[in-house]
Amino acid sequence: MKTTHKAILIACGLTLAVSTSTTIAQVAPPPTEPAKKQPAYTPPAKPTPTPAAKPAAKPQPKQGMTGGKRGTGDVSSLPTEVPYPKLAQPGTDGRIVRLRQLPDIAAMKSNPNIGPKSVEKIMPVVYARRYRIEIMVTDNLDLYWGLTDGLIENMNMADINQMGRIAGMLKPLVPETTLSQQLLNMGILTRVQGGMNQFIVREYKKAITDEIQVLDAENGLEEVMRFVLDDSIHESRIAYKGMLAESITQIGSLVEAAGITSDAAQTLVTFEKTLSSDPQQQLADLEEYDKAFRKLSLDDAISILETMRSLRKFPEISPTVGKINVLHSRKKVMEGNGFQVEVKDKDGKVLKKAGETNNPADEIPEPSND
Repeated sequence: MKTTHKAILIACGLTLAVSTSTTIAQVAPPPTEPAKKQPAYTPPAKPTPTPAAKPAAKPQPKQGMTGGKRGTGDVSSLPTEVPYPKLAQPGTDGRIVRLRQLPDIAAMKSNPNIGPKSVEKIMPVVYARRYRIEIMVTDNLDLYWGLTDGLIENMNMADINQMGRIAGMLKPLVPETTLSQQLLNMGILTRVQGGMNQFIVREYKKAITDEIQVLDAENGLEEVMRFVLDDSIHESRIAYKGMLAESITQIGSLVEAAGITSDAAQTLVTFEKTLSSDPQQQLADLEEYDKAFRKLSLDDAISILETMRSLRKFPEISPTVGKINVLHSRKKVMEGNGFQVEVKDKDGKVLKKAGETNNPADEIPEPSND
């Protein structure tokens, strides 16, 4: 086996440790010294003990964002045969389009088991999670800037030391659980809802890694590792870009409120504008703004982001987080997660209004194939 290939395999371990666990590696305890040789001894026969009854298992508490592992998922009991829109869709160049949205949120629209009723419980978690990730990014802004300034893109896969350093930089920017797993841990999504959401996300990412290995041939494994590393901070990237989009519309007042007088900050003020409704123009404007934002000192940049959050009407709610839309043409559901049905008594009085449902798990029946 070539040295480079060995290095890549080791890099795989580092990468998977970052994306699937809360620690980079786990150190095994040192071996104990062997016991000194003892003289032979034959113990007397012991009476057969009577097995004691096992106590009933105690229920385990549900965990939030900081608990639980990223599930691998047993799909045998999931309704994977139900038709749903796949997240992996080809673009104009024939390659799978990389989602700018969080895949776990995009999957909720494809997920045949999640309806609008669930969104009412999901949104508070999404707002709180975004706020916590905003703080993660702000507190580790230097790491984020380094990782997204070509460090992952240009890393040398044969350099294990560099790989270990990058893995360490990633760790503070990677949530301990995915959004789907967090909602499952909290009991907001049922086992079927959460499991199906995880399945749809894994399916999307597997389609990308399979495509990379086929199209990038000899460099396929390296490019897969690059994708996994970059994807591990996707949620942090979304939070960072959301903060940029929020600040560009008020950067002049933010610089003033933060008391920053540097030349870089004054240059940044010239970028203030209302973002275009055209997505491509938005991306172009934010890209130029980001370049100017990174020319600030680390302290000034952090001060602007913290000032912006403190001046929000609700500091813990980002205005760039929109309500999740889980409907598509295959989901015949009305607002409130009800179906287009009215139940009436013999006199024609409505006993159940359209839009109401008695399904507490909010699981939508299998859609038709038309």
